[in-house]
Amino acid sequence: MELTEQVSVINQRGIELFIIKMILAVFVMAISAYCFITKDYLYAPISSLLLGILIAIIGIDEFKNNGKNSRCMFFIPVSILVIVVVLFSF
Repeated sequence: MELTEQVSVINQRGIELFIIKMILAVFVMAISAYCFITKDYLYAPISSLLLGILIAIIGIDEFKNNGKNSRCMFFIPVSILVIVVVLFSF
């Protein structure tokens, strides 16, 4: 997929959801990199919670765009599982 096609897809689906996904992805990567480099795993549950939210947003976006017969049937249950495990680990 070329860059112009990607831009048109982003404009069709909504730029707000794309920005939220990118911000969450950057936060997850930054917190995970910090935990990995410093070996201080205090913020690991926060990273996992943000990852669960990111997976849920991806699943909702897939459901909105492709309907029931898409990958959302995998993303949404996995995100719920991740969020529940993180909340019980606090």
